[in-house]
Amino acid sequence: MSPEVLIYSTTVLYAISTVHYLLYLIFQKEKLAVVGLYSARVGFLTNLAAVVALVVKAGAISLFTPKGAFLLLGISVVTVFLYFSTKHRLSLSGAFLMPWATVSLIVASLASGTPKVVLPVGTVGMVHIVTAFLGYSAFIFAAVLSVIYLIFERHLKKKKFSVFFHKLPSLNLLESVIYHAITVGFMFITVSMFAGAVWSERLFGTYWSWHPKQVATLISWFVYAGIIHLYLYGNWKGKRLCYLSLAGLSVIMLNFIGVNLLSSKDIHSFKG
Repeated sequence: MSPEVLIYSTTVLYAISTVHYLLYLIFQKEKLAVVGLYSARVGFLTNLAAVVALVVKAGAISLFTPKGAFLLLGISVVTVFLYFSTKHRLSLSGAFLMPWATVSLIVASLASGTPKVVLPVGTVGMVHIVTAFLGYSAFIFAAVLSVIYLIFERHLKKKKFSVFFHKLPSLNLLESVIYHAITVGFMFITVSMFAGAVWSERLFGTYWSWHPKQVATLISWFVYAGIIHLYLYGNWKGKRLCYLSLAGLSVIMLNFIGVNLLSSKDIHSFKG
């Protein structure tokens, strides 16, 4: 089956999941969440098949194209969502997270999958890109939960009874999951940075070249290292952690979208 067919199929499945989770948010019917969950699970499988089909068709370097990048973003977001939502029963997060996956697959279906440069990827290159997107997705999940936390906390203060009272765990558990997601994301981007440096040395003979992507990723790393430090030693918990998580996501989006759009036509560029 061609990558295009698999991408379209995944887009439909993610869209079905998104709609059902949004309906679950409104009507609070558990069956809607179940449909959303299974649509996400089947979509994960077709998303994985699309990634494999793209690699078989155009080589591993195709994962560094806009099509490959957004395919990886979609499956990474769903991977993180399925892990945390299943472990902590956070079905409500699907209404906020599955739209990210749907938009990623829509962009992938429209984007180019033709590599601008042909370079040997190898195991190190694969580790670099896969861990990068898992890290990004964990940060996205943390930011989504931060929004939910802030809404929940505001409703509690106003004594406003809503879906948040019936479908969410305590604020303390939400805070714990947010911090856990941030640490998981930090671990993955740390691995990605080291793998990227090794890959760069193998390709170009240098671990560091002051490429805008390298600089932006290093800044992102320091931002999240700072968030973890403030949480552990500066008592920046609760709403403060949520605001830091949202600020960190803005840095990640600037790294992933902004730098890739502004970069020259190299392996990290989204330019045609």
